[in-house]
Formats: sequence, structure tokens, C-alpha cells
Amino acid sequence: MPGLIVEPSRTYQKLLSSAIESGGIETKHVSTGSEALTLLQQQPFDLVVVAMHLQDMDALKFSSHLRTDSRTRQIPVVMVTSNENKQLLDEAFSAGVTEIFAKHELDKITSYAAQFCRKKGYKSMPGHILYIEDNSPIANTASITLKDCGYTIDHYATGDEGIQAFKNNSYDLVLIGILLKGKLNGYGTVKAIRQINDERKQHIPLLVFSVVDDTAHKIELLRQGASDYVTKPLIQEELLARVSNLIACKKLLDKVITQQSLIQEMIVKDSLTGLYNQNFLMEIAPSKLCEASRHNISCSLISLKVDQFRAIRENSGSLGTDQILKTIALLLINSVRQEDIAIRHEEEFVLLLWHCSISNALITAERIRRSIETSHWVDSNITVSAGVTAINQYTTEHFSQLLNIVRDTAHQAQSNGGNQVVVRY
Repeated sequence: MPGLIVEPSRTYQKLLSSAIESGGIETKHVSTGSEALTLLQQQPFDLVVVAMHLQDMDALKFSSHLRTDSRTRQIPVVMVTSNENKQLLDEAFSAGVTEIFAKHELDKITSYAAQFCRKKGYKSMPGHILYIEDNSPIANTASITLKDCGYTIDHYATGDEGIQAFKNNSYDLVLIGILLKGKLNGYGTVKAIRQINDERKQHIPLLVFSVVDDTAHKIELLRQGASDYVTKPLIQEELLARVSNLIACKKLLDKVITQQSLIQEMIVKDSLTGLYNQNFLMEIAPSKLCEASRHNISCSLISLKVDQFRAIRENSGSLGTDQILKTIALLLINSVRQEDIAIRHEEEFVLLLWHCSISNALITAERIRRSIETSHWVDSNITVSAGVTAINQYTTEHFSQLLNIVRDTAHQAQSNGGNQVVVRY
């Protein structure tokens, strides 16, 4: 069952995708309403999940577009928003939105997706299984049973082949027979898989088949890293139950790991622009300064402030200023090196430039100032004022003071008329 996510933030795209796929819906995602409308004309989707605010339109306008086209009129539209204004939410329903969730309600979104699947009569998303078994009759019977339930099976007769496939592919479960052809038996295969140094594969469950029904035998396999144990001959209902449980647990763990990673990213990233935030800068700067002092590395700091930001906000509104900040952030990403650190704090941007003298920092700041001034803005001309200073002569405990200095320097540039760069040596 395909679902389409329309969300400008890549970080939140991943969170939404994780939540919806946990409910059993496969997802594709785009960033703008125009991209989504084009894609909906090219292929069918059973569900659309859209952010309230997009770069080119809002969810109300997007939903209205869907409802005027006979090909997309019946698609359910779920809106995700941080706005709790009842009038706005009522307008969304009037525009054709069928369900609304708050952005933080990921568990509710997962439940909604699962219920949507059940109502549509679909099964939960199947898994990809690696099956290592040298007994052809048993392997054929088990493979047919699993494929009939929607699972994808890669079958190999030897441990060596199976281990190589495990390294090269992504699996939700590994089934292993104890008696195998080749150098490795089931014990050796389990041990070799668990010794593979890849964090992404450490929690993939291993289900072992054996003709031996012995407690010591089972305990040893579990110690080697097996997740579960089934005695041959295989009972179809037992096999399916154990496979289903192990894959469900693995996918739940995948979701937890993904969300933890994304939450950690959200802690240090600015959700609007994708740049780092001030918390990250204050955390990383002391260690950077220590390294610079120890190795005599030249570093510089730039503060960029948007000129007349309050007036721009009054004229353009929050959506307009958000787009301005995102555009400037993209210009910064394209203007600095990978080792440099770019952060956004409200209407200010700060650049920590590594292996960069103050003269080179001045050149960088002036280049950025010009590129922003000459960009094609929709409603008004946007400019920035910049402050530049060197940081290699300062110690770690002075970084907050240094940050204040470079901000004051940028403020001085604004007081001098704006759209200029001022250097503090």
C-alpha cells in the first residue's frame, strides 16, 4: 500500500516515514506541493500525509487541488501541524483534509496507519528473510510457506554463501539450519554472523532449525547469538508464528533506533533550515578551540545578521521570513567547506571556519554578503551585515565572550547602514 509524505523538513520526513511504515504503509516523500501534485498524476497512492506549511503552498490549497481532480478526489489527506487554532483546523477540513494530527503525535499516526491498513484489508508490511539450509525438500517447503505469507526469501545452501549475502543485503530475519554443506555448520554460521562488525546488522534476529531437541544444545546456540530455536520437523503454524514475532520485534527496534537517531539530530539541528543550532555550537566550540590552540590552527568566526528583519517580518509574515532564512541557509551551505560549522539562531547565522585566517574569513564573508544581495528575492531586497573575528588566540573559556564580540561587530555593521562587513582584529 503506497503512501505519499509531503513535508519540507528532511528530518521530520524521516520521522513521519518511520511512523507510517510501522503501521504497514510503504512511503515516498517529496518537499513541495507542486512535486506531490505532479507525482500523484503519475502513479496512484492510497494515502497522502501533508505538512500544514509547505514552501510553495499550504495544506489547505494542496487539498483543494486534489479535490478538484477526479483522479485524486477520493484520496484521504492527513494534515500534520503544530497549530492548534480551531478556525484554521475547521478550514482545513472544509478544504478536504480528512484527518489532522499534531506533529508530536507520531504514535497516533502509526495507529492511524495500522487501522487504515486493516480497513483496506492489507497485511502488515512483509519482511526480507535470509534462509541458509542445505536440505532441499525442507528448504523448498519452508520457502513456499513463507512466500505465500508475503515474505521475500533469499535461499543459500552453505554458510559461506549465506554470510556473504548477509553482508551485502538488508534482512529482517535469518533462518539457519544446523547441518550445512561446506566448511561452516550452523554453529559456525551463527557465530560468524554475530562477529560481523556492522552496527546496522547487530540486532537482526537469527532463528535456528535443528533435528536435535536438547537443552544444552539450545543454550549453546543462544550463547552464540541465536535469537530463537525450532526443532525439525517443522510445524507450519509454529514456524510462521516465530517468524512473525521475530520480524515484528526487529521492526519495532528499527523504529526505536531510527527515532532515537532523529531525535538526537533534532537536538543539535535547527528544524527550519537544517543547519546546526546554537546549543551544538556552544558544545563543540571549546574542543575545537583546544585543538586549534594545541596545533596552532588558524580559525575564524563570522556572524551574519539579516538587515531590517523585523520590518521584513511585518511585511511578509512568518512564512515569508521562514523562506528567506531557508534560502540564506542554502547559500551558506554552498559557500563554506565541509569541515566548517554553520549554525542558525533566530535571524542570525554564525560560521565557525576551520583552518581559516581572518583575511580569508573576510573574503568569505564578503562573498556571502554579495551573493545574498544579488539573489532574486520575491517581495523585497534582502541584505545581511557581517562581523568577522579570529579565534585562534582565545582560550576555551572565552568562547562565549568571543561570540558576543563577533555579534557586536555584526550589529556595528548594521548601525553603519547595513549590507557591509566589519572586521574586529
